[in-house]
Amino acid sequence: MTQATLATVGRGFGQPVHDAQQVFRTTLQAMSRPGRVLQLPPPLLAALQAPGLSPGLTALLLSLLDAETSLWLAPDLATDEAQQYLRFHTGVRWAASPAEAAFVVVGAAQARPGLLSLLDRRSDEAPQAGATLIVDLTSLRPALPGQPGVLTLRGPGIQSQHLLAAVDVPAPFWRARVELEADYPRGIDLILCSGDRLAAVPRTTRVALGA
Repeated sequence: MTQATLATVGRGFGQPVHDAQQVFRTTLQAMSRPGRVLQLPPPLLAALQAPGLSPGLTALLLSLLDAETSLWLAPDLATDEAQQYLRFHTGVRWAASPAEAAFVVVGAAQARPGLLSLLDRRSDEAPQAGATLIVDLTSLRPALPGQPGVLTLRGPGIQSQHLLAAVDVPAPFWRARVELEADYPRGIDLILCSGDRLAAVPRTTRVALGA
């Protein structure tokens, strides 16, 4: 990169190793407690300057990506500036299609049923190597019965059931996610991100629409 590019690419983590570990620990906690809405540290997010990407999504990507991983960004997110930023700070490789990517990032409007069928679910012998889908939302919150857009989650890491509201994501997407449960242990790990909040729905979690 030229010196001019370095000056304009945008700041990443202030303390790259420490900050990435903080975000990664929060992500692991979210994966182990499906549907729980967790907050990323606001001071850590305030320092980030990723063009066109929300701070929470940026922090998540900076903690998950490296030169050994592949990424596909939805076209509305994949600006030259955003790609340059992520490439510079993580060294990530760009995938030509969602089917070829270890990590796929879309906004809620692109979370369509057909997307799930494209992603790599790997094999029964190595399901953990399947793709991770990250969906960037405008709203993500715990839910109460009767609220619109409520999901009921059950499975490992959930004592009985847990309610989550991800109202931006259309119902057909969740119905397609339910259909994937028949392929278990193969599946897609899902991370929902909104502002400084995130929640996870791993492939081990059973999903039902409504409460």
